[in-house]
Amino acid sequence: MKFGLVCLLAIGCQSTDKAAPQKAQITADDCPRFLAKARRTIEEMGHHANLQYTPEIEASALKDCLADVAAGKPMVLPRCVLDATSEAAVHACFPTYDSLTNRKAP
Repeated sequence: MKFGLVCLLAIGCQSTDKAAPQKAQITADDCPRFLAKARRTIEEMGHHANLQYTPEIEASALKDCLADVAAGKPMVLPRCVLDATSEAAVHACFPTYDSLTNRKAP
């Protein structure tokens, strides 16, 4: 079940295929701040999926974020979360659980 939440987070965090504006770039130092700021929303999404967001899942998400930063991948979700000025704004950065679960495989 933990794998499901990791997949949910990974799908939500995917970089876009299009070239993102410079503002979308984040640094390695931003990854832990992004996850800390997004934790409440991620936990809520996990609860909706009957999954618990654990420290192990967060560690995996941090590792993935750092790898994406190192690879120079534009990540719109972390930038959106870091720029959000309220919890509602953070929540709005994420796709809905239903939109992810109803997503068709490529």
